[in-house]
Amino acid sequence: MFQRLSLTVFSFLSVALASFAALANDNIDAVIEKVRTPSYDCPNQSLLPELEDTLALESLTSQQRFALTVAKGQFLICRGKYEEAETMLLKAIMQSNIDESSYAFASAIYQIGFSYDARENPARCKYYQQAQELSSPERHSDIFTSSSLGLINYCSETTSPEIRLGKMFGVLKRYSNDGSPGELAHIHNAIGLLYGDLEQHALAAEQYLKAHEMGLLVYEGSNKVSILISAIVSLLSSGQTERAYQSILELGVLNSEIDTPLTNFLYQYALSIYYRKTQNYNRLTYTLPDLEKASSNISSSFGELLVNWHKAEICLHDNDLTCIKQYISGIEALNDDAIPPVFRSNLDYLSFNVSMYIALQDLAKAKEAHEIYSKEVTKRREVTQDSALIIGAANLYTRIYDLESAIEQAEQQRKNTLYTAIVIFLLVSGITGYVLRRKHLARKAIDPVTLLLNANSAIARINKLDAPKKGRAIAIAIFDISNLREITRKMGSTKGDLVLRQIAQTLQNVTRGNDILGRFGTEQFILCLHNIEERSARQFFDRVQNALDNTFENDATSDHIVVESQMSVFIANEKITGLNDILDDIAMSIDMGNRSGDN
Repeated sequence: MFQRLSLTVFSFLSVALASFAALANDNIDAVIEKVRTPSYDCPNQSLLPELEDTLALESLTSQQRFALTVAKGQFLICRGKYEEAETMLLKAIMQSNIDESSYAFASAIYQIGFSYDARENPARCKYYQQAQELSSPERHSDIFTSSSLGLINYCSETTSPEIRLGKMFGVLKRYSNDGSPGELAHIHNAIGLLYGDLEQHALAAEQYLKAHEMGLLVYEGSNKVSILISAIVSLLSSGQTERAYQSILELGVLNSEIDTPLTNFLYQYALSIYYRKTQNYNRLTYTLPDLEKASSNISSSFGELLVNWHKAEICLHDNDLTCIKQYISGIEALNDDAIPPVFRSNLDYLSFNVSMYIALQDLAKAKEAHEIYSKEVTKRREVTQDSALIIGAANLYTRIYDLESAIEQAEQQRKNTLYTAIVIFLLVSGITGYVLRRKHLARKAIDPVTLLLNANSAIARINKLDAPKKGRAIAIAIFDISNLREITRKMGSTKGDLVLRQIAQTLQNVTRGNDILGRFGTEQFILCLHNIEERSARQFFDRVQNALDNTFENDATSDHIVVESQMSVFIANEKITGLNDILDDIAMSIDMGNRSGDN
């Protein structure tokens, strides 16, 4: 009887323990699923304590522990701790009992590649290639997409830029109909990176801002700001400082909500480069201690180099030669590998090196630094000159890839090869004609002297504007240069076109990318702002006129020339009709003002 009772109790305990083990495994798998995040996003940082507690359990299987370790690596990467994540993941994938067909293994390989990518280490290509081979569009699709974009952007040195860009747009087209906001944000971000490599910073900024807008719908944590910082850098590189500052303000709001070491660093980084670009050395001095603290919190060697550079910029501005010598000594003591490629190719940094040696009156070093700067400028100019061809060809290549897919499908279905070839030829011819026509029309829309829109093109664009939103307006201003002939006479009678180009460049520098700016007459320029508050419009026009009047203020050869301009403004709170009559009235009011001024 006792023996039978003991056997019953033992059986019950065995079943209970088995049930408990199954329940525990289910709970662990639930945690793994909860913390798993697509390769292009960051996990919710509030889940990290739960992940750490689960990792501490002794009952984990080797595969469960591996999956949780990989998830932790993504947490670390999103906090900017790339080296720590890389070391942990490299150790994890060396285990012999890991399922290499699992999502966790493919994710680990991709994350290692991404950690190398963050530091521009060429080893990234090896891991991106392996991650792509471990995945497919149907299996681990997020890893396949991310690794494919990484390979296109960074590991296709032998492929021409137009083909790379064409491939990128091909990826975007595949996802455009049913891709999630996160996937589309990831793709637009990658296109922005490629545009940046082609020195098309305005186009890059457009892609980054699209990616940021989509990413806000799904991204968590620091990933909400990682794309925005790229947009800010591109906006500053393309001279759109006002839009860059507005994006920095948005970044500050997001950082106050997220408040991680990485987002704090990115915010301070954005402020510092904005103040350096705008030569606001007082504000740069004020913000540098915050950048230095933020850099130390994420152990960023890049941040440390940036802080030292900006400190030296301030020293140069203050003509503190001792400080400059100390900075140069520190840089010369570093190995070449310690200076990231982004510094060695940065025109601002290379120009700063030239200025330092000139300040120290070391002409040999200044000449050497200037040669490095000149080579980089020449390389950039060559890339920029080819950009129009590259972008046009990329659109053509996108369609060619579509046609190649159509050919493959036709071959599989054993369709008539000759008929397919004729269709392809006609399509390519049509696309080529379309691209050439667009280029021709674009050239006709530009004033050849100022390179701004001509009057007809500017008026046509204003006529197409929709009615402004409630409480907003469409604002038009015409600026008349009343002393243009006098300026030309002072600058030299042969420099009339140069004077107009300098004035046009001033207007471009202070206006925004979505404003309509054109040459309206021989001595007149037109500027239109859409969907803007009336008060803001008048303030903006005043700033534009002030900048216009001071066009030649810093020109050493201009002999203190001041531009004298007349401004006439029209503001409408609804869609504009009868624009030609309005512009005639504006021009007439300017003429009357000029005549009264002459009297």
